[in-house]
Amino acid sequence: MWFCEKAAQCHGIDLSKFPTEPAARGKADAAYDAVVQLLCSHALVPGQHLSDRDLALKLKIGRTPLREALIRLAAEGKIISLPQKGYFTRPLIEWALLDSYAVAREILTFALARVRPQATCHCAPPNESTPAKLALGAEAIFTEIAQTASNCEMCKIIDKFCFCTHSVRMEIAASELSPSFGRSIATLTDAMLQLGSAPGVVESALMSHLDLERGALPRVVQDMNTRWLTSFPLVARSL
Repeated sequence: MWFCEKAAQCHGIDLSKFPTEPAARGKADAAYDAVVQLLCSHALVPGQHLSDRDLALKLKIGRTPLREALIRLAAEGKIISLPQKGYFTRPLIEWALLDSYAVAREILTFALARVRPQATCHCAPPNESTPAKLALGAEAIFTEIAQTASNCEMCKIIDKFCFCTHSVRMEIAASELSPSFGRSIATLTDAMLQLGSAPGVVESALMSHLDLERGALPRVVQDMNTRWLTSFPLVARSL
């Protein structure tokens, strides 16, 4: 089950009044992190079967915590679970991604409408212009905006959105659109400095950036699916 680490903060609960020992991370948590890293590394193709046996061997993790990680990822909507067939990476389907962007726009717009005047931005501009840094920079901003709504369900939706569109964002940042993508992130980062005082400025920069990503989707999805389908046999053997 997805858990928002900032749930208490969003609801105004000061955890410093309730000192506790840091929760120990178990094997299932380590397995979850390892699978997420693998999913984000482009080492797996869309719609690929996730064999717990093969993944356990590849990641050098026991099959029991690996299965627990896959169950958690499926519950979060980050992978697909099919009865009697197992777990699969999410396919890249243009209409589904367009729907994700439409939902994300609504959620983030609603969150900005609830911004408190004293809200401040904690996002730092990417210190490198690599595709990974640019993609993560955008996702950090989306996440911070969602958190302003103090609604864990909205944070959950944006967390899934960031995860499921991460590869698309990476592809855009590595393409000829990289300069435009970088400038858009810079503009959005600057606008975030006015998060509490001028949320309308943030919304304008955010919508422009989402339009850039959404506009690139048709070509990006086609290119990625063509390339990954061509390389699928090699990737499958590598697992």
